[in-house]
Amino acid sequence: MPERLQQIRQVFLDMDGTIYHGGKLFPTTVPFLEFLKSRGVGFAFLSNNSSYSTAEYVGKLRGMGIETAPENFYTSTDYTIDYLKRNHPGIKKIHLFGMDCIRPEFEAAGFAFDDDAPDAVVVAFHRDFHYRDLCRTAWLLRRGVPGFATHPDVFCPTDLPTWLPDCGAITRCLEVSTGATLKVLGKPDPGMLREAAARCGVPVSACLMVGDRLATDIALGQNAGALTCQIFSPGADLVVPDGVRPDYRVGNLGELERIWNHV
Repeated sequence: MPERLQQIRQVFLDMDGTIYHGGKLFPTTVPFLEFLKSRGVGFAFLSNNSSYSTAEYVGKLRGMGIETAPENFYTSTDYTIDYLKRNHPGIKKIHLFGMDCIRPEFEAAGFAFDDDAPDAVVVAFHRDFHYRDLCRTAWLLRRGVPGFATHPDVFCPTDLPTWLPDCGAITRCLEVSTGATLKVLGKPDPGMLREAAARCGVPVSACLMVGDRLATDIALGQNAGALTCQIFSPGADLVVPDGVRPDYRVGNLGELERIWNHV
């Protein structure tokens, strides 16, 4: 593993729980990014959270003091778009159960929205839906329209006094109520890391995946063949998955930097 760490050319970082928590940036984040720059190692942020657009993520990190650009991000929305275009080129019209902010990203990729006769249903993390929206989505799935979910997370972390059911919880609700089975994308589907690495022009074998969740972040890297590092955080996983073991486990990015400096 020390030899593999020396060969890393690209680091993919989860966001919430890895570089910040809610609205608080971890103090080790900026020094770690500067460390990567000093070694000529690229970095990008890999998120399952499809309730924000890339532009919103750029703005959020800039507000925390991290200068980034759209090319520094690859989200489950991006992967869903890439997956549909690559594997289902016949899908042109979609019904989107998701936030309005991600609609322009589907439109820019050539998709049209149709709530009456779509080619597919796409379920994302929707933080602002009305019950009728859920019912319409269920009705289309019940009629046999194929469904795709952007990611499997059942809850979204927050530093506020609330609990946030995520896309995976909504997906299960729709599947149980309709009898349909949705294709679930996002982490830990290895295709997400492969697509992100291809965008960066780097082989997966030269990538390091860093995140706090074993079930998504670390499983993604393991499934794709990348080196992995878990930022250990109790409660990150509701259920600890069997057979998922990070190559490194640290308490924060500063610890990873110290390890890297000694290989």
